[in-house]
Amino acid sequence: LFWGYAHMEAYCFFYPGIDTQYAPGFSESAFSQVTTGMSAQVVQQKLGAPLHTHDTRDGKQWWGYTSDAKCKWGDWAWLGRYIIFRDGTVVEVVKRVYYD
Repeated sequence: LFWGYAHMEAYCFFYPGIDTQYAPGFSESAFSQVTTGMSAQVVQQKLGAPLHTHDTRDGKQWWGYTSDAKCKWGDWAWLGRYIIFRDGTVVEVVKRVYYD
């Protein structure tokens, strides 16, 4: 029963970040301090370098501080943490659970 639960991309209530890979230096408390209007430089001082970045066609830049597939023995939901910038300024902070 547990094997099936651990392989269906379920949310782990006991350890929500079980399948989440975090950027070095990342912390949830520092992430929660990021607000719209902050500069990219301030964000990087608080959180360090992101795991990955992505530029969109509409001129935004996404900084990803988490990714999937940390857990090697199961496939769990993971915690998405992204900062979205336009012209070097935070326009959105994304904090959600991904079930993919």
